[in-house]
Parts: sequence; structure tokens; C-alpha cells
Amino acid sequence: MRLINTIRKKIWFCVNVAFVGFIVATGFTLHSNHQQQIHLTHIRDFDFHLAMRSNELLNLFVIQKNYYKESFLFGSSDSAIRGNALCEKITTEIESITKIKRSLRLLPVDRAESLRELQKKYTDYVEQATELYPLLAQGNDAEDHIEALQLLAAAQNEIQSNLEYFAKFYRRHFSNNVTILMDMSKRSSRFLALFFVLLLVTMSLVVNWAAKRTLITPLAHIKEAVRGFGRGQRSFPALEVMNDKDDIGELGVAIITMTKDLVNTTVSKAYVDSILQNMNDSLIVTSNDFLICSVNQATLDLLGYKENELIGLHINKVLSEFVCGKAESAVDDIDGELSFQLCSNAGNIFLTRSGDEIPMLLSVSRLKDGDNAAQGLVYVAKDITERKKAEQKLEQMALYDFLTGLPNRMTFNDRLEQTLKQALREGQQAGLMFLDLDRFKEVNDTMGHDSGDALLQNVAKWLSSCVRESDTVARLGGDEFAVILDKLHEPQDAVITAERILDAFVDPVLYEGKEIFATPSIGIALYPSDAGSSVDLLKNADTAMYQSKQNGGNNYCFFSGRNKQLLQ
Repeated sequence: MRLINTIRKKIWFCVNVAFVGFIVATGFTLHSNHQQQIHLTHIRDFDFHLAMRSNELLNLFVIQKNYYKESFLFGSSDSAIRGNALCEKITTEIESITKIKRSLRLLPVDRAESLRELQKKYTDYVEQATELYPLLAQGNDAEDHIEALQLLAAAQNEIQSNLEYFAKFYRRHFSNNVTILMDMSKRSSRFLALFFVLLLVTMSLVVNWAAKRTLITPLAHIKEAVRGFGRGQRSFPALEVMNDKDDIGELGVAIITMTKDLVNTTVSKAYVDSILQNMNDSLIVTSNDFLICSVNQATLDLLGYKENELIGLHINKVLSEFVCGKAESAVDDIDGELSFQLCSNAGNIFLTRSGDEIPMLLSVSRLKDGDNAAQGLVYVAKDITERKKAEQKLEQMALYDFLTGLPNRMTFNDRLEQTLKQALREGQQAGLMFLDLDRFKEVNDTMGHDSGDALLQNVAKWLSSCVRESDTVARLGGDEFAVILDKLHEPQDAVITAERILDAFVDPVLYEGKEIFATPSIGIALYPSDAGSSVDLLKNADTAMYQSKQNGGNNYCFFSGRNKQLLQ
């Protein structure tokens, strides 16, 4: 067939098959990535902003409500002014959310109407609140405005309920869309994996068929002829029937023609040695009794030996695990011991002259002579130090917080479970501290996020220095930390640790010439008196922390499970 009658055409045929498969696979991959990008862009540009803005809107309204409450209860004109100052910002946030939803054109009619009603209700509420609360703060008798105050309270509760509903709805909507995107990614990955496997199988079959028909079989005949020539054979019937119009056929004819000229030709040993010495991977040749016979330059550079220092040593001087594989045949009495060394891309450790360990991928094969008898073993090893470091780095990122280096939430949950199980087995107590920084948001807003990060890093150091080695300090996210107290003898042990932590926060953090002061609110729950599971223990410690914060912060509170109330 003239279409593939030359080696170049045969190779290009196989390459083109592979290229077509690559184009098809790339097209499917690009299409899948484009669909995921569309969904991801929507989540980034709309769902995330709606979730954040709705939550911020709820926080602003609660702050305004608290200002008005202070102005009413304590007669504070400043609180009334501050509450009025937030009106415009809250109105702007409501309009911003409404504008985003209009641009989406996907909001159900009932929720779109609810947004408009919410905006109107807040406008009416603001008109009354901005007039009434300043008057009350100036000393007007509240009994003269009882009906107006009742209407404002009802409006406050209704507006706050609506804001909480929208904040929850947009957070849930954001979470659902992220989940959908993850599911889409998984389905796409499974489909692409199946498609790539089928495509690879198809291409392999086509290329294998073409290669076997046009390259492998003819070359096998030529290989056998070369081996026969080495054994003294001078007649090659398989080569004589080859098509001389084909490149490989011409090669067969050329071999027949050149046999007489090759009788006195030998391969240069210097050429082979040059190849071995210039290998990037380590190569070691041993005898049947595992004594090193030869090494290349890469081995010497890797292990720090000189060649004369390695020659004659047993292979276990440089190989950590001497036995690599298992015997290939139970009846192989002669090569049985050698067979236990055979392996392919097996993990192993090389020992340098200075005693350092280097992780390697090791392949070991027999070295045979012309009669197929074993003369020794050939060890080829590749240094995988960088790959091991990358794997360790990935593991570090998965289990520890990147900013503080403390265990993250996943590691914290696992250690908490283990601590409670051990406490249950040994009949001991364990404790959990839930810690939140007071006014951390003010630090970020006034001094910048870099200052906040510096504060969090120092807090991590303080907490670690205040606990025992058996305890665990973790960062759960934001400015939230947790401390697992192992093997408590009595609740007073937790008190001692909490007071030590409060003392550690006395000194400020210095960052770029600025002093950053911080105080913690600490909630403490004990196992098993306050909770019988890790989930309940964490929830109770969180509840105790909020009570501590309500008490003014910079203190600690215990949770009492029996009375269902908090005790300081």
C-alpha cells in the first residue's frame, strides 16, 4: 500500500491518529470547562455578592436597632444620631440588592415583591424613627408616645424578620449553587475520564494494528535475523520475501547484503560506557552475590562517594530496603535469591555517604549473558525528593491553617473526637475552650487586613504558649479559635488555663509601628458533664463564649448543662 510504504508515512499515520484523538479530547475538555466557567462566573458576580450584601444589611439594621434602643433606654442623643446616620446606608444596600436581582431577571415574583415591600416598610419606619427617637433621647416623656413606640417596635421586628429571611435565603442559594457546580464538576470529570479511556483504547487499537502490520512484524523479522547473524546464521528467509519497495523491506534486503561486511564489526565499549555515564538517573550493577561492580557518574554525584569507594561494597550499604520484590518462580533454585530483588518503579531509600536518606523510585532487573544465564543485577533509580516535598506540602495545606500554622477545623474535629474517646475509656474529664476576639472587625476596618493577620498570628503563638503539650490549639476560621484540654482533673484546671490566656493578651501587638490591642471572650464546656458528644460540646462552648461576650468580653464563662444556663 503506497499510502504507508515508507517509515515516515507509517509514523505520520500513527501520529495523525493520536493527533485527531487529542483534538477531540481537547474539544470536549474545553466545552466542559466553558460550562463550568459560566456557572462559576454567575456565582462570583451575583450569588456571592447577594449573600454578602444581605448579611451586611442585616448586621447594619441590628446595629441601628441597638443604637435606637440605647437612645431610648439611656437618653443618649449620640446613639440616636448614629442610628439616623445608618438610614441612608441601609436604604442604599436594599436598593443595591434589588438592582442586582433585577439584572438577574431570575428572582421569583413573590420574592421580588417582598423586596419592594421591604424597601417601602423600611422607608416608613425610618421616617418615624428619625423623628421619635431623638425626641425621646432629649428627655420627652415616653408615655406620650406609647402607641408610636409600639408601632415602631412591630415594624422593627417585621423588618428584621424579613432581613433574616433574605440573608438566609441568599446564603442558602449561594451554597446550593456551589454544590451544583461541584456536582457538575464531578459528573464532568467522570464523563471525561470515561471518554478519555474509550478514546485511548480506540487510538491504541488503531495504532497497534497499524504499527504491528507495518512496523512491528517486519522489524521482528529483522531482529531475529540480527540475532541469528550473531549465532552464525547466514540465511534469512523471512527477509528475502519482504517487499523491496517498502522502507523496512529495503532495510531487510540491506541487512542481507551487509551480513558479510558485519562479520568483523563490533560495537565500541567506549560508546556504551559514554551512554551509561551520561544518564541522569542512578545506575548500579552488582554481581550475583550483590557486590557492586559498576556505577555511573549520577550515582557518585547523588551519594557523595568516589568510584573506588563503592566498588566491592555490598548493595545494602547504599540501599535501605535490601529485599525489593518476591521470587518469580518457586522452582527457580539458581536465581531464587536474585528474584527477591526484582522490582519496577518501587519506592525505596538510598543512603548517602554522610548518612542522609534520599527517596528513590527503584527498578531492578537481571543482567544476563548470551546464554541467558544471570550475571548479576542492574539497579536503576530516580531521585523523587522534590515530589516527596510537594506531597508533604499538600498534606500540610490540607490539615493546617495557612496563616497561623495551627490545626484547621478538619484536624480539630478529628483530635476532639480522639480526645473524647480516650477520656471515655479512661474515665477522665476533658474540656473545650471556644475563643473569639473582641472587636476584631474594628481592627480590620481601621488598621487594615494585614494588621488583622498579624494579630491572628500573635494570638496563635499566645494560645500555644498557654497550654500543655497534650492540649490542642486550632483556628476554626476568622477570629475564632478553639483549645482542646486533655485529661482535666477538675474544672479549676480549665480556669487556670483561661486566666493564663487572658494574661497573655495584656501586651499589645506591634505592627508597622502601631500598637494593636485585643481581648478574648472565652466559652468553656466540660466533658462529660456538659455534653456527651463532640458536636454538643462545641455548641455548648460556643454558647458560653457568647455569654462571655455579652458580659463585656475579656473574660470567660462556663456552660452548665444541668441547669441549662451559663455560669461565670
